[in-house]
Amino acid sequence: MTFIKILIYKLLNKQISNIYNKRFDNYNNTPKGVFWNSKLSQDLRLNIILNKILKNTKSKEFSIADIGCGYGRFYEIIKERNLGDRVQYYGFDINQKLINFCKNNKDFENIEFAISEFPFKNTDYVIMSGTYNLAPTNNISLWEDYIIKNLLSNWKFVKKAMIFNCLLKEERKIEKKLYYTELSWIKRICERNFCDPEVIKHNLLENDITVILKK
Repeated sequence: MTFIKILIYKLLNKQISNIYNKRFDNYNNTPKGVFWNSKLSQDLRLNIILNKILKNTKSKEFSIADIGCGYGRFYEIIKERNLGDRVQYYGFDINQKLINFCKNNKDFENIEFAISEFPFKNTDYVIMSGTYNLAPTNNISLWEDYIIKNLLSNWKFVKKAMIFNCLLKEERKIEKKLYYTELSWIKRICERNFCDPEVIKHNLLENDITVILKK
């Protein structure tokens, strides 16, 4: 990666973080606080990911790195489903305010949260829910390069599978600061850089897909 691209990606991260700072100040630890439309859509996406992990795993215990963890809703769901004893959870985000919130949450004791775009060590499952939906630029090529770069960085730490979701339309676009991919394009990118993807579409999430990449 060129020095210029490194600087550009750092600038994008700073812009994203600033946007989330303002949002979290206004709405706190709620779905709106991290740009989800509703608790229903947020939790449905996270449960789709968790269900896929549970279906795929053959071990009683397994580890998950949550990239773009926000205020820790995925871990809350893990606890609500009584899976805390099975899951070794790690939360990562580029936003200091969100990570501080998680670290200070008394319900998240003994859970590791850190500022990063990828895990610090190999992990069974690396997941991203909504992590790449908010685009601070209208340059779609730049944003897609940023997404691919981040996916490649995370793939290095995956032991079993990487799972992420995307907004979906018939053509790729950035609209009202939201990035929408197109199905054949994201499949091609996955095949070229990772493996043949499994794609899940839920009837309650019309403009949404979940992509599973297994090692």
